Amino acid sequence: MSSSRYLQKSPAAELMAVMLLLPLAAIVAAILSEYSGLDLFLARLFFNEAAQNWPLKSNVITAFILHKLPQKMLALFAVLLLLHAAVSCFYAKWRHWCRVSAYLLVSLLLCTGAVALMKHSTHIQTPWSLILFGKDMPYIRFFDQVPAGTPIGNAFPGGHSSGGFAFISLYYLAGACCPEYRFRGLFFGLFLGTLFAVTQEVIGAHFLSHDLFSLALCCLISGALSFLFFGAPKKDRRLSEEEESDPETHGL
Repeated sequence: MSSSRYLQKSPAAELMAVMLLLPLAAIVAAILSEYSGLDLFLARLFFNEAAQNWPLKSNVITAFILHKLPQKMLALFAVLLLLHAAVSCFYAKWRHWCRVSAYLLVSLLLCTGAVALMKHSTHIQTPWSLILFGKDMPYIRFFDQVPAGTPIGNAFPGGHSSGGFAFISLYYLAGACCPEYRFRGLFFGLFLGTLFAVTQEVIGAHFLSHDLFSLALCCLISGALSFLFFGAPKKDRRLSEEEESDPETHGL
């Protein structure tokens, strides 16, 4: 049986592949990005050496439309999810939606909260604060010793991108409710997180590696929560029916 067919017939295997392999790939890519110099290379593309500034930092698209506005919309979305979950729990006809809203809300809060907690605990600095880009903070990589007196960086992992990558939870949600839409949920979360990540990288707020770690955290957290809320995934009934008529499953 081919690996793709195995994943089709084993939702649990597919879920574990996404929940574990995607974060692992993101972490490996983050380390390679930092230690290969890709982080610095990409940052320098958007830094004006002559003026010693980040030209896109005050741009209305990056500063408001893709930064401040999404923050407000995410906060509003969280409030709406809370209200929907509360109403659904007490309204019989909507009760089956309570778990859906609760899962999305908890996933969004835990993903962004965990990233924020790490940001306020690590000494890795933002690009715009580094000596390399005209300021006064040292460039510290993941496994470097932190120089004495270095303040908390509030940069690692990327916070803004976590608000987008948290929507990878839609993949796990769709896997439990409507499996045919699960990859649309995955792509939406990856797209939104990448959009938010690029927005911050071009203004000097984060390196690529910072946002790759956010991706890994969000994927792990939302995946683990899906087990808590929905349990291990089961085979789709349509696939089970196909198996009954599939000679390969009967050894023919």
